[in-house]
Amino acid sequence: MLTEAELALHRWREDAEALRPYGWGEGRRARFEALVDRLRGRHDAWTHHEAAASGEGARVERNVARRWLDRAVSILEASELEHPSIGAVIAALPPPGEGAATLLDALRAALTACLEQRERLESDAADDAFFAEGAALCDAVAAGVAHQPSSAIDRAELIETLDGEVYLTIRGLNRAATRAFAGDPNGRARRYVFQFLVTIQRGDESVAPRRSEPPQRA
Repeated sequence: MLTEAELALHRWREDAEALRPYGWGEGRRARFEALVDRLRGRHDAWTHHEAAASGEGARVERNVARRWLDRAVSILEASELEHPSIGAVIAALPPPGEGAATLLDALRAALTACLEQRERLESDAADDAFFAEGAALCDAVAAGVAHQPSSAIDRAELIETLDGEVYLTIRGLNRAATRAFAGDPNGRARRYVFQFLVTIQRGDESVAPRRSEPPQRA
């Protein structure tokens, strides 16, 4: 995805004037460049050396966060007896997964759900200390995600998240360029396609990226 992103940036710079009126101006390109720099930095750091920080503290913190998450789900389940609609809230909670990023998503969703349902929850369990601990754990896990992870699982999750952001930006850029260069005699619109990714057309008309080999030159 990094190669794909750098190629998209190159095309974007060349056609900046034509793309600006379509919502793809300097500010958006600067944000994308920062995202690409971040992705490049992660790749470089993990390719050439391992993270030096010990992961023991992060593992302990994550275990504490999972225990809080278990408490949150139990508190919601207890209130479901009197308020059946809470069942849908519980079902919508994302699973914590194996890494820090997915755990963070689950923590934030559970904290939000408990806050929204607070009047229905048992006050002796869902008290101020419970909510304060949940908020603190969200901040702590988020800080760990933002820094250089020592866990291979966390690295993979972070790269996947960055790849997803890059993919969506390139897809939007390609769509805008197709419109901007419609009817262009030089066929510039044909340049705005994924070169190192292919897309899969599904029955619901959504598309998803899939790794492929770079195209062979004729």
